[in-house]
Parts: sequence; C-alpha cells; structure tokens
Amino acid sequence: MQKNHIISYKKQSIRLLIKKNKLSRNYKLTFDKKNLRGLVSIPYYVSFKSGLEFANENIEWLYKEIKKFLPLVLIRNNLSLLIMGKKMQIIFEEDILNKILVQKNNIIIKSHNNSHEKMLKKWLVNQILMHSKNYVDTVSKSLRLNIKELKISNSFNYWGSCNSAGVIHLNWRLIFAPIQVLEYIIVHELCHLKEFNHTKNFWMLVKKFCPDYKNQILWLKKNDIYLYRIRFN
Repeated sequence: MQKNHIISYKKQSIRLLIKKNKLSRNYKLTFDKKNLRGLVSIPYYVSFKSGLEFANENIEWLYKEIKKFLPLVLIRNNLSLLIMGKKMQIIFEEDILNKILVQKNNIIIKSHNNSHEKMLKKWLVNQILMHSKNYVDTVSKSLRLNIKELKISNSFNYWGSCNSAGVIHLNWRLIFAPIQVLEYIIVHELCHLKEFNHTKNFWMLVKKFCPDYKNQILWLKKNDIYLYRIRFN
C-alpha cells in the first residue's frame, strides 16, 4: 500500500511517496534522486497520516536534498557539455536523413521526426561502450579475467558494478566525466573480481593500474550531484 503527497515548503513543491512495509518496525526517510522526491517507509500498522507527519518533521532535510539537484541540466539544443573530457556543443537540426556528425567542438544531430534526443542518447552510450571495451580488454587481460559482457546502466546509486558471471555495468553519465574517472571505475570493478572487498590488497591492485585513483575518487565526490543532474527529461 502506498500514497503520494505533495508538501509546499519555502516555495518549493516537495513530492512524497509513502509506503507501508510489512517487515518494517521503524519509520524511514530516504531521497529518491531519480524522481526527486522523498520516500517514506512506515510499518504496516501505522497510518499514512503518521507517515506524512514524519516527513514534515524532516522537511528541511528533504528541501536541502532537492535543492542540490536544481536546476536540472536538461540535454537540449545548443547545450554545451564536457563529453569524454572535451567541451562540446549539442546542435539539433532538421534533416530528411537521421544522422550524427562530429565537427570540431560540435555534435550535430540531424533528424526529421523529432528523435534528436533519442539518437543522441544512443550515440553517447555507444561512445562510452567503445572506449570502455578497449580499456576493459586491456586491464582484464593483465588480470587474467574473462569478461563476458559490458553493459550500460542508468543507476542513480552506483557508477559501476560487477558480478562473478563476468558482467560489468557502467553508468552512462560517466561520459560527462574526465576519461581518467571512467577508467578508474573500470579498474575498480575489475579488481573486485580478484579482491572481493576493500582491503589493502584491493587498493594496491587498483593503484597498479590507476596510480592517481585518489584524485578520481575526489573528482567524483565533488561532481557526483552534477552528473546526476544531467538528464534527457
């Protein structure tokens, strides 16, 4: 069971999703970065009104979380973004043929059926896959790993993940980060297939392939919210 609510606070509309959880004994409030809303989990026997009151008690925290992500960076015509470390301007043009051209600092998306954003998203995913595949192949060969598949995720919780089946997931927003950051995430995930924790041995292995990994971690800490603000809609 769940209910949606909207609270107005400091001229900001704050959306809430209140859910009843049969396994929960406590109230819990988290922030949904994807949908920019508060998530309230309450015990099954508690009323939705009590859940709303709990959210109101923590409304200042929710307000601050939402303000971190506003305004969103919506990918539109004439927007300039860093893509693989290079500042590029996105240009939408009407054309009979659907195609993408890269000319100096411009990415020109030509389309006749208003599919510019869809085409650009596919192009960005392909770009990160192409670069990542070569680097994954190089590092995995050195580590004697068999990586079966490289996938792109739209997670709002992690930049990369791996599993014992040899599948690596990378967040598509890493294309807006410096190449060194993307490569660090790749190294981090591949090293986890050798060291399944964050022990000293794990970080020594990471350092072997990424000597300045601490700088990449610092960059992500400073810019993670910015990356999550970049969206198509």
